[in-house]
Amino acid sequence: MTQRHYLRAVLAFLLIVAFLTSCARGTPARKPSAEQQAADQALAWLRTRQKDNGSFDAGFGHPAGTSCDAVVAIVAAGGKPADWASAPGKPTLLAYLTGSASEYAVDAATTSKIIAALVAAGLNPRSFAGKDWLAHLNSFQSAPGTYDPGTVGQAWAILALKAAGQTVLPEAVQVLKGYQLETGAWASAFGPDNDTVSYAVQALLAAGEAKDSPAIQKALAFFRAQQNEDGGFPAIKPSEWGTDTNANSTANVIMALLAVGEDPGSQTWTRSGGNPRTALLKLQSDDGRIEFQPGVGEPLLSTVQAIPALLNRTLLHLRK
Repeated sequence: MTQRHYLRAVLAFLLIVAFLTSCARGTPARKPSAEQQAADQALAWLRTRQKDNGSFDAGFGHPAGTSCDAVVAIVAAGGKPADWASAPGKPTLLAYLTGSASEYAVDAATTSKIIAALVAAGLNPRSFAGKDWLAHLNSFQSAPGTYDPGTVGQAWAILALKAAGQTVLPEAVQVLKGYQLETGAWASAFGPDNDTVSYAVQALLAAGEAKDSPAIQKALAFFRAQQNEDGGFPAIKPSEWGTDTNANSTANVIMALLAVGEDPGSQTWTRSGGNPRTALLKLQSDDGRIEFQPGVGEPLLSTVQAIPALLNRTLLHLRK
């Protein structure tokens, strides 16, 4: 072998070794996004808040409602609600819902949240805790497609039916659209608010409403008028209770924007102090919880509602 051929052989050998070494090491892991890190920290904090009966109790309303939100958050993060318990041998989150669902599900809104949680957890809503929850939901119809005289129950009914793979009657969509106000908002029991508008927008889109339809575009215009300079959203403004950004409303609007196909981090949704994503991130404490507002309110509900938004999930796709 000539010296020239020898050098070529050595060079080829070294290249092969370098290639194999690179393959063995693998591609360096990409650093998680700020939103992913925030969601991971929020989920770790959430584990510390589970009760020994398996529930998540925000201290107001029925614990099953917050527990359903926790199921959706856990699944959005790739977890299994069936594995969640406060300690070995204690009831799981799903065991708690098995025993409390019938007490909680007394109208279209609460029944729909049970269905949404079951679908997210990969369970059959037609057969859970000895009950057909879809039949139970349909029992609340006062007329074909009218599940609730208010926006929240009507919107959640549509979301639950679509999540369960059921046909949504055209009348149900028209009823929900009929509840929209001239401002582009939808009213709730306490008046119009950004959270309710978010549920309505996602429900309409789940039922097949076009993203450029008048109802959706009016809702987006309403959101633009509601956005604060820090990029986040209040419950509603004007309001006698204040108009500062809160985590729940900001997270819900983020999910509605994602459902429409909008990027919450884009220039369209950026104000002088940030965008909806940065506003939500600023509400996270060092221990991982997402506060409603800094030092204000119970953080459990705001944390479970923020996790899906941080992970770019919406109510249109409850399963991971």
